[in-house]
Amino acid sequence: MKNPVSNLDLRMAAAALRFGRRHEGLTNPNPCVAALVMTTINGTPRIVGRGVTGIGGRPHAEVQALQQAGPKAQGATLYVTLEPCSHHGLTPPCTDAILASGITRVVACMSDPDPRVSGTGFERLRSHGVGLVTPILEAEARRFHAGHIAAKTQQRPHVFLKMAVSANGLIGARHGGQISITGPEAWSYVHSLRAVSDAILVGVGTILGDDPSLTCRLPGMEERSPQRVVLDSGNRISPDAKVLTDQNGAETLIFDGQTCAQILKALWDQGIRTVMIEGGARVADSFLKAGLVDACYLIQSGVIITAEDGVQAPLDLMTDAATFEQIECRHLGADQLTVYWRKG
Repeated sequence: MKNPVSNLDLRMAAAALRFGRRHEGLTNPNPCVAALVMTTINGTPRIVGRGVTGIGGRPHAEVQALQQAGPKAQGATLYVTLEPCSHHGLTPPCTDAILASGITRVVACMSDPDPRVSGTGFERLRSHGVGLVTPILEAEARRFHAGHIAAKTQQRPHVFLKMAVSANGLIGARHGGQISITGPEAWSYVHSLRAVSDAILVGVGTILGDDPSLTCRLPGMEERSPQRVVLDSGNRISPDAKVLTDQNGAETLIFDGQTCAQILKALWDQGIRTVMIEGGARVADSFLKAGLVDACYLIQSGVIITAEDGVQAPLDLMTDAATFEQIECRHLGADQLTVYWRKG
């Protein structure tokens, strides 16, 4: 008999996904999993244990939440964003800890695509009489765990494209330096995206035109700057470029002619699980046409660029309804953010 899903289950699963954000981008080589232990005290549901995958991948979320709950885990429900592991790695299986704790019900957002788990965690819990509810909020969980899913199923990082465009669809001018398009709220949002990305990728044209440092400059989050990646097939980058001289950022990798797929495979081999493409139009167009962009973050402003040599954004590819579905649309100050996610 299938275990029912309640409104409380939905709220708690959503809370677990939100809780996991605190270590987003910091848990490689493991996925950023969140877990909550809930029990009823005097007729009222109470969270008695919380856990999120530790920085660097350990300890696991389930173990932390169960340790915090202690004896209160007996007869309680465990909410977890990803299927608990059932294999011996550097730590014992999380399913062992769950069974030993006295948890009687597990609500999991999705199964783990890792072939070492992939349903065996759920099967072990079921075989020991633990009630199981799964999937729940699966679409949201798959987006949250996108880097882990891409790594395990496609042997490449999750790739998302961020592009700020003017009201007339331009990202800047080919000559004349950097043009400010969006406002401070959008600036902060973009740097928050950098903070949760393993790598940020641009073409050499962006380096020559804007000379960006490609770091995270949110106060207190400077150390979360992603690895910098520059595509430069013509060896045009200057040794004085900020991506090479700014010591506040991570190291810079330069690719000099490899295909998009080869670049992503090389980054995956180095343990990179999320790549943010931030410029320019030619690079974005190449990855989009290769079918290697998983999500598009489009920030549109009311600014109109009148330069005769304006650079047109690949908006048709970014918003193609046959490829992407719109999952979010909201304002960032005076600008508008629209997020598109690859279908399937």
